[in-house]
Amino acid sequence: MLKEEYLQQLFKALYEKGSLEIYDYTAEIFKPESEEFANTKEWSDQLVRDKLVTYADPEHTILNLTNHGKYWMIKGGYESFLRDGQNTKDHHKDKEDEKDKSLRKEKEELTEARLKLIHYRLIGFWLTLVVSSLGFLLSLYNLYLITQGKK
Repeated sequence: MLKEEYLQQLFKALYEKGSLEIYDYTAEIFKPESEEFANTKEWSDQLVRDKLVTYADPEHTILNLTNHGKYWMIKGGYESFLRDGQNTKDHHKDKEDEKDKSLRKEKEELTEARLKLIHYRLIGFWLTLVVSSLGFLLSLYNLYLITQGKK
């Protein structure tokens, strides 16, 4: 049995029952020694990645149908989701990856520019502090000379 056929059956059973233990369901259909039974977890994870179902327990064995999954079940099931939804997701994903790379590069450039500006601000701050301190010391020295010259 193909992966898509199994996911379609699982998806339909979830829609009918609401909540489903994946290993019990798969054991009813396949022998526990079969390859399909071994792939049960991986295939149910695919439905979770597609956000059609969620796990209801921490062991990740009980599936619940999401609202998104109910929508696609009404529209025709998992095969309909693959025809209509999955292809557009993959297409957008490639574009988003390119956008993410360009945005990441742009953010790195902006971060470098900000760091340079902060560096120049710090240099300017310390330079201003030194020049102000020298001016203050010179004014004190000037006052000293003035007071010593009047005596």
